[in-house]
Amino acid sequence: MKKYGWVILAAILIWLWPSSTHVNAAEADLFLDGKRMEAPADAKPEMVNGKVMVPLRVVGEQLGYQFKWEPQAYKISIQKNNMDMSMYVGRTSADVNGKTVSLDAPPVLRGNSTMVPLRFVGEQMGLNVDWNNKSKSVNLSQKATTSQTDQKADSQKTSTQNTTSKQTETALSPPKDQNAEKPKANTLLVQDITFEHETLKISLNKAITPKVSKMTGQDRIVVDLPEASLASDFSKLFPVRKDGTRALTNSDSEDVQEIRFAPADGQNGGVRVVIALNQARDYDLSTNSTGEITLQLRERSENPVDTPTHVEERRIVVIDPGHGGKDPGAASVTGRREKEFTLAVALKVQQLLQNDPAIQVIMTRNGDTYPTLDERPQLANDQQASVFVSIHGNSMPASNNGKANGSETYYARQESLSLATLMHKHLVAATGFKDNGIKVANHVVTRKSQMPAVLLECGYLSNPSNEAAMFTEEKQDMIAQGIVGGLKEYFATETGTTESFNEVIN
Repeated sequence: MKKYGWVILAAILIWLWPSSTHVNAAEADLFLDGKRMEAPADAKPEMVNGKVMVPLRVVGEQLGYQFKWEPQAYKISIQKNNMDMSMYVGRTSADVNGKTVSLDAPPVLRGNSTMVPLRFVGEQMGLNVDWNNKSKSVNLSQKATTSQTDQKADSQKTSTQNTTSKQTETALSPPKDQNAEKPKANTLLVQDITFEHETLKISLNKAITPKVSKMTGQDRIVVDLPEASLASDFSKLFPVRKDGTRALTNSDSEDVQEIRFAPADGQNGGVRVVIALNQARDYDLSTNSTGEITLQLRERSENPVDTPTHVEERRIVVIDPGHGGKDPGAASVTGRREKEFTLAVALKVQQLLQNDPAIQVIMTRNGDTYPTLDERPQLANDQQASVFVSIHGNSMPASNNGKANGSETYYARQESLSLATLMHKHLVAATGFKDNGIKVANHVVTRKSQMPAVLLECGYLSNPSNEAAMFTEEKQDMIAQGIVGGLKEYFATETGTTESFNEVIN
């Protein structure tokens, strides 16, 4: 048992917590040193917003560690011997023996278990971790990786079998694991590589100008980092594969097959990172003085917004589902995303008004795309809309302990106050949440719209009670009906012809 001592940092059990479903569950298996660890149906490893999450309860039950769940603070505490650790649901950091440790995804609740990112397991326990996408399995291991001799043989074999289209990428098959060598004091080190929301981020200990190229055959984007080496504490998290490469555990993009990386051959060495694609994509590249490189995949093609021909005497309403595409918005306490909630409500508003004789609806997005903050109000301006309504879900940091709750309405210019007043009245009635009032804020979408414009924060995704209601069909229907009611009352009040709107209001 002693040799598994550090595994406890992956062992947390939360009892008596309501379950929640997740559409991206991977139904994966969990292995520790090759031994399958049996898990209940609601505690399987799964993919949450592009991160592989593992159930801590499964490991904890076998190791005898003590833990404590504090429901008011959403806090989990772990103690054994000289180890004292705590983490919070929804917070992207943990406290380990008085030190703050960052998580690349916040813990989320699944049934009676807490799920944490697989990468955290490796970082805190010194374990080799691996996500096998083909078998949908998570492998935790304290065993040494393949010997350097085997790596060299496998690498050379793979190199001779590569097709002509991949010969320029043979630098990904090194003759040995160069990370075993201690780097020199002034070595340029790759300290982190992540891929999330269509964005590759590479963090180095100092600034560098990467060499980026696109390759065909198998479509891929290659990022070369001359004279760089992989930091040992980073590289040990990813086992060396037979072809000499290491790979990130997952990708949240349909077009990205995998992200692989390895030390490069040649006199000057270096590191090569490859985005293997299912189809060609363009990209935008940026760097900064702190050593961070960001490669953002461009949208394949934004779904063109359907802007119907104006109908005489119909008011044009632009409905803006906040966030979308590469911008997921705030994460809820159970790992769901703001962009899903906003689009669901917006589509319901569109459906309610599609046959309305007095109102014509134009959507800034109809699917999971990302119009920029400038494009959204510009669409409303170009269409000479009567009003602009942006739909959102609010959130507060985990330090707030999920206490923040309620609905609030924002506007930027005085001419929007009357719209904000009526929309907020209907919003609060629809949600049934705490009334947080009407507030002035300098949001881009409301400031740049040339017509009365409001931004509705329907409820707090960081509040378990608000969030649970906001992701139900019933509450979304009520919110959509409230938005429609607010619009109709506003138009009736604005024109002073309330009677002419009685039919559509009632």
